[in-house]
Amino acid sequence: MKRTYEKRMKRREATVGRIGKRKRRRVLWAGNKLLGTVLAAGIVLTGCGQEAVEEREPETITVLAGQSTSDAGIEDMIDEWLLEKFPNVRLEWECVDWGDGFNAKIQGHFAAGDVPDLMIGKAQDVKTYAKTGNLGVIEERCSQKIEEEALEAVMVNGEVYGVPYNAWYQGVIYNKDIFRRLELEPPETEEEMKAVIQCLKDHDIVPFASHFQEHWKVANMTMQYLMNDIFCEIPDWGDQFREGKQDFGGNEQIRHCLENNKMILENSWEDALQLEQFESDSRFTQGEAAMYLTGSWSMQFANQYGKDIDFGIFPYPAKQGASKLLRETNLTFMKSADTQYGELIDDILYALLDDQKLGQEILGFTQSSSVIKGIPPAYHSKIQQDIDWYEAQGRVLDVSGGNSQLIWDFQNSFAAQQIDWLKKEKTLEEVLDYADRNRKYSSYLPE
Repeated sequence: MKRTYEKRMKRREATVGRIGKRKRRRVLWAGNKLLGTVLAAGIVLTGCGQEAVEEREPETITVLAGQSTSDAGIEDMIDEWLLEKFPNVRLEWECVDWGDGFNAKIQGHFAAGDVPDLMIGKAQDVKTYAKTGNLGVIEERCSQKIEEEALEAVMVNGEVYGVPYNAWYQGVIYNKDIFRRLELEPPETEEEMKAVIQCLKDHDIVPFASHFQEHWKVANMTMQYLMNDIFCEIPDWGDQFREGKQDFGGNEQIRHCLENNKMILENSWEDALQLEQFESDSRFTQGEAAMYLTGSWSMQFANQYGKDIDFGIFPYPAKQGASKLLRETNLTFMKSADTQYGELIDDILYALLDDQKLGQEILGFTQSSSVIKGIPPAYHSKIQQDIDWYEAQGRVLDVSGGNSQLIWDFQNSFAAQQIDWLKKEKTLEEVLDYADRNRKYSSYLPE
């Protein structure tokens, strides 16, 4: 690969927290000058002389990529890889922020009947968009290369409509050095969490790193609570909510989940409401807080700048029962049901899944876990030992379950209301009422 890991990490630093501002459309021809010259001339030299052949135009595949902060840059890796594997194919990239722009952009394409040949989102997007009829079924040879637990998230009525590539884990990343010094253990209950927080404050240590400037962060935190306190017990809670059988208002469990966000804010930095992810990550990796309710995407920064700190991860304690870590299947490839390049896309996806070298480079760059059979870890994250322990104990939930019940746009808009409440501009009752009044928007609605 031409671009080094270090160069990509520098690009990542410039991108973190600002990907939403980067709406771009790039066209990269995955060929080379020599091949282009030969094709343009239309001449092939053989042992019998010269034989004229038709000039071949490159196959152009349109791609809509919804990217999270850790993903920006992998399109370069894929383009470089494609240059070697499929020299007569080019990808026309349209990259948008997944949290703020992907859903609106893809709905616009669906409404216009201009569906991109290839779409890259998250596993939860599959169940959201497959029912529109715009996604094509993935060939079995591709789906057979995916780990079973990841495959379940992209299946609809027994058919596979997406190709998952990697996964993150969500929970409380914590500074083990601080915990050891104070002889603290990861809390399993709310009472134990309160005791940990008090001990940290008694020693003038900020309990939680947090950033509340971005809506997506509050949405992510809220879903972590909902998974362990709501969806773990009622997997179809979202469906019941839309049917009027469940509500946000008057639901003490929901209210309690939102109160968790307030508790974290009250036990964080005084300027947490003004912070964005980059600053929060920076402070945490400098040891300025003991815990961080986030996902393993933050380890991208921590592994680079917090090299002298020992980190771990545990699930945020649920109100009842033992909490579980959350697994989020991230990069997921989907193809259009009507693309003229269906077989070619399947060939590309199969080759992509089969390439161990590329897989390890992408996994190492995004600091994520593989969901592809036969692709070993590219690195050893500081929190991997804890992740493995929770996996072995059966204490991991796939967050796609909750995210498919309450789509991201609804979560994000609800988070915006929560921020108004945290700023004391709205009451909690107004926030809960907002959710109930907009329940129909908690599921995908074609324009």
